[in-house]
Amino acid sequence: LARLKCSLWWRRALRKQQRRCIEETGRDLNLVNVNDGIYATDETVNRRKQQRARNRAMLESVKAVNELGQEYTLQELSDTSVSKPENRRHELMTRIAGFEKYSLDKGHVGEFWTVTCPSKYHSAHSKSGRVNKKFKGLTPRDGQKYLAKTWAQVRAEFARQDIKIYGFRVAEPQHDGTPHWHLLVFMSPSQSVKAREIYQAYALKEDGQERGALMYRFDYKVMNAGGAAGYIAKYIAKSIDGFGIEEDLFGNCAATASERVDAWASTWGIRQFQQIGGHSVTVWRELRRLE
Repeated sequence: LARLKCSLWWRRALRKQQRRCIEETGRDLNLVNVNDGIYATDETVNRRKQQRARNRAMLESVKAVNELGQEYTLQELSDTSVSKPENRRHELMTRIAGFEKYSLDKGHVGEFWTVTCPSKYHSAHSKSGRVNKKFKGLTPRDGQKYLAKTWAQVRAEFARQDIKIYGFRVAEPQHDGTPHWHLLVFMSPSQSVKAREIYQAYALKEDGQERGALMYRFDYKVMNAGGAAGYIAKYIAKSIDGFGIEEDLFGNCAATASERVDAWASTWGIRQFQQIGGHSVTVWRELRRLE
């Protein structure tokens, strides 16, 4: 009831709906593809840039004073947290490196899984950029829900078969804004083949007979010992600030691509990074404070 009576809440809700409606229309008109507005429409990307500039100007204009009389702008305080892309990237890489170190200590193997959506979620073809005739008007949020539902089924099957995995998941947009997942996972060597078979089976449950499904719906790579964290680093950098990468998969400037990925994730409310297994991020942060 308090929300229904709050004009600010309604304004936020309507603006969110407006952004998604504009982006959905852009995909329907094939304005988001490998040749034009990759990952998100230019309208959405420009609006996100303006929003970030407004937020930064506001934070720089407000000062906070602590009990010792020290004065800082809110932007300076924000830059010490994970709100700053560089800090966010560092923390994610630290957590992944921690997982990898643990896996080496335990003799576990690391694998890199990539999971994609059925063709009906894709608005355009990846090579030509032309309209995909199989597209059913589904949004990136629908694609994310499909991937999350499949993952929930896979985890339930893992639990039934006592397969224990841990690692990290990255959600990325394909050229037309359709999400796909990269998972860096660690597990006992004796369980790796079975784990792969289970995920592939669930990934092919929906439209598994269509052309290319067996090749693209689920893919995996076995990681070399000690090289897993470095392998996923480029995917994390691409999704945050493009650090250390010259170009994305389609030959675009990495820094520009990361801006478009940020606009995509913000518009559709997609969680880009998720830890699989392990304790909460709070535990990681507090333990790293110790000498």
